[in-house]
Formats: sequence, C-alpha cells, structure tokens
Amino acid sequence: MSPHTAPALRTGTWTVRSGRTTASFEVRNFGFNRVRGTIGVRAGTVEVHGDEVTAVRAELDLGTLGTRNPRRDADLRKPHLLDSGTRPDLTFVAAEVRRRDDGWEVTGELRLRGTSCPLTLTVEPAGGTRVRATGTLDRAPLGMRAPRPLIGRYVRIVVEAELEPPS
Repeated sequence: MSPHTAPALRTGTWTVRSGRTTASFEVRNFGFNRVRGTIGVRAGTVEVHGDEVTAVRAELDLGTLGTRNPRRDADLRKPHLLDSGTRPDLTFVAAEVRRRDDGWEVTGELRLRGTSCPLTLTVEPAGGTRVRATGTLDRAPLGMRAPRPLIGRYVRIVVEAELEPPS
C-alpha cells in the first residue's frame, strides 16, 4: 500500500476507542483571536461491508467541552449557544461515504440542540488503526445566537480517532 492509498478495512463494525479519541475545534474570536477547545467523544462506529465504508456515526458529550477558560466554557454551555445542560449530546451521522485515493470523504448531518446541519469531513489514515477527520462547520444553521465578531461563524473541527477492529 502506498502512503497515499486508503487502507482496506475488514468487514464488520469498527468501534471508536473513546479514551483514545479526541475531538477538537477552533473558531475565531473577536475577528482575529483563535479559540481552541476539545469535546469528549462518547462513542462511535464505522460500518464496513466488502471493502466499502457504508455508515459512520459519532456521539460527543458537550458537557466535557473545554477551552482552558472556565468562564468561556460556562458561556458556551448556556441555552443560547450549546445548551449542553439540557441537550448534552452532539451526534454526527453519515449519509454518504466516498473513497478517495488517500482516504474518504464523509458527508452527513451534525445534530445539536434539536436541530441539524450538513457537515463534510475529509478522513485520512493516520497510522495503524488511527484516522484523522477534518471539516468546517457553519454554526449559523444551528441557531446559535452570538454576534459574529464575538464568535466566528465557521468552526474548524479535527477528530483524531483510534478504531477497534471487528472481532
């Protein structure tokens, strides 16, 4: 296998090792600063049939959100933004997975706060059973109310996941 070829995956359900998987984000603040943070990954699965990925699902716990600034974290958890006290789950469900030479393009739906928006992730092998998924989320369709200069509209997402092969 060349370093630019997506690996063939064994048929079955691959599970995300939550303790060895990280989800991070980056968003502009006040137009020029960048705020970085993490959200805990509760669970995830990748379904493989033949040599094709047919389904991807991930669940994140918004209650674990951290930006290294407790005041900012408390503000982000409020009802007008993430509303994590009432709705702590953030889920991603793939609608389509396309193989690319160097990985996969996963298009799906991000569900948050009782609403959803489209999200496309580029997934690349990161060695062994690890993958790295990156994408950009437009927060506007999710109804998060915050002035754009305060919190940027687009959020960069990076997930570093370790997958457990099917038994």
